[in-house]
Amino acid sequence: IAARTNGAAATHIAQKFGFANATTAVDEVWADIGVNTVFIATNHNSHAAMVEKALKSGRNVFVEKPLCLNIDELTAICSQIREATRDGATPQIMVGFNRRFSPHVRKMKELLSGRSEPLAMTMTVNAGIIPANHWVHDPQVGGGRIIGEACHFIDLMQFISGSLVASVNCQFMQKAANDTFDTAVISLGFADGSVGVVNYFANGNKAFPKETMQVFSEGRVLTLDNFIRLEGHGFQGFSSYKTWSQDKGHAAQFAEFVTLIEKGGKPLISFTEIVNSTLASFAAIKSGHEHRNILINKEFSDFPV
Repeated sequence: IAARTNGAAATHIAQKFGFANATTAVDEVWADIGVNTVFIATNHNSHAAMVEKALKSGRNVFVEKPLCLNIDELTAICSQIREATRDGATPQIMVGFNRRFSPHVRKMKELLSGRSEPLAMTMTVNAGIIPANHWVHDPQVGGGRIIGEACHFIDLMQFISGSLVASVNCQFMQKAANDTFDTAVISLGFADGSVGVVNYFANGNKAFPKETMQVFSEGRVLTLDNFIRLEGHGFQGFSSYKTWSQDKGHAAQFAEFVTLIEKGGKPLISFTEIVNSTLASFAAIKSGHEHRNILINKEFSDFPV
């Protein structure tokens, strides 16, 4: 079933992607016993409530990032997961952190396997300008671009390091009174001692690559250019890897999730990792506004993970 509030849009999506039915009534999705999995790609402020409904009705869930916008919503989702587990159900919950499914990133993970020291990572995101009146900047609707998009890169570093975020320190570039707080430097400390910096900049130029990453490890360096070209320096037997077009992992992410639903197995991203990346994005906002370093376990010590 394809569900949209706009009937024409729902019909178009159903026809384009091969859905059997289209509807403007979302409740029809929860009522249809033939639906075992729900994909949520709505405005950010509706994600949490729909995830809760899906889990409560026993469905597997794929939700586009962000999972939710605040601690209360995350707490409610965690409670619903625990309740489902107590009832003997094992619903799959997946957030659209597609970068970790990119062939470039998987190659990076492979090349860095067997290391004996932590990593030093930098990610520069040439995010571009979004008008200040756009819904994504509204804290109640979009949550802002750090929670809504920079979470991608927190998850990416978490995946490459194989370690959870332990500390967050964020600094916003200060602009006018109507600041959208979407140009920031986010410093991350990881449980294994790795460090990472996410430069999320909305004041750049489209001619510059949108996403570039460098990883430093034991006398070696990996550089990723816009998910098209990966170069290695100091790696025996590896110098570069290139795809014909940009590949941020979208196709692999969906294909693997569908296979998981069909055949079963462990989650593609553990719920612990999803919660950690979400908390780290909340911590970045809090750190930037309160001008302090935040320790995840201390700041969210009562959080019911």
